[in-house]
Amino acid sequence: MTPFSLDRPRAAAAADRYLAHNPPLFSRLPVSYRAVPLGLRTRLLAVAARARRHEGTWPSWPIVQSIDHGLEAPMYAGHRAAFILTHDIDSAEELGLVDLALELDRRHGIASSYGFVPEQSWPMERLVRDLVADGREVYWHDIRHDGRLPYVGRARIRAAFDAVRLRSPWTVELMRTFRAGQLLASRDLISVVGEIFAVDMSIPDTERDGPFGAAAGCGTVFPFRLGPVLEVPVTMPQDVFLRQVYRWSPDAIEELWLQKLSYIARVGGVANLNVHPIWIAHDRELRGVVDRLLEWVTADSAFLVTTPSRLAVELGRSVAAA
Repeated sequence: MTPFSLDRPRAAAAADRYLAHNPPLFSRLPVSYRAVPLGLRTRLLAVAARARRHEGTWPSWPIVQSIDHGLEAPMYAGHRAAFILTHDIDSAEELGLVDLALELDRRHGIASSYGFVPEQSWPMERLVRDLVADGREVYWHDIRHDGRLPYVGRARIRAAFDAVRLRSPWTVELMRTFRAGQLLASRDLISVVGEIFAVDMSIPDTERDGPFGAAAGCGTVFPFRLGPVLEVPVTMPQDVFLRQVYRWSPDAIEELWLQKLSYIARVGGVANLNVHPIWIAHDRELRGVVDRLLEWVTADSAFLVTTPSRLAVELGRSVAAA
């Protein structure tokens, strides 16, 4: 077995290929894709997904093993694997659903992480401080979530971050993690993210039918250094694709998520699951799947249930002790 290291050239090279993709068409349109109603957007994604061919593409989906094969896993505070639950709050209307996500947390005795969009769903400082004081983590989720931020050049990306930090100086203290909207990232964006944040969650290990087409991702369920930032890949298939695009049944979603969790536990990686409150708010069946999944995770001693910043601390200790 190869000793585990956060400096992982193969993973970083795969991530760089992900970041080098050309901008998708919707990022180049004169009108933001957000002008299209959400329901219509998911239907268009479904049409595009049916038209694509997935056979023979890399990374394989939902599990890819080539980069992680033969790698010795770190320890996560005495656990074999780690689990992170995140909630992207993508619009102002969804701010009212934070309490729904908190109910999940409290029912299962876990601390999840909440991502807010500065120009769409920016919270009051009081809410952020209350979440952090209650053991949650709050992360920065894009700027406008319109697909354009990664492609405007480093100077404009940096200026956009600076403008938000100027009007909300508490972000410097309370937000140490970033995630790009739609997991749509570029070399320029990650370069600037590395100047500001300690952790990034913008790259999937393997994603199908996302903004970069049939298949894309960094191919690993382990965190790794990407320049100065710790990249924690999104390793669990996203709810919006499984339920809204593919129209999978709750049983099929549960089976897939458990399959991926079992794989991650076996190899010693990090399960990073993003549950959008908007999709569980009016879908009791999907909410039931999430409930059962969290019951399974919290009952399995293999998993350290944590947040991105705490995970970074634990990984630092594990690597230092190796």
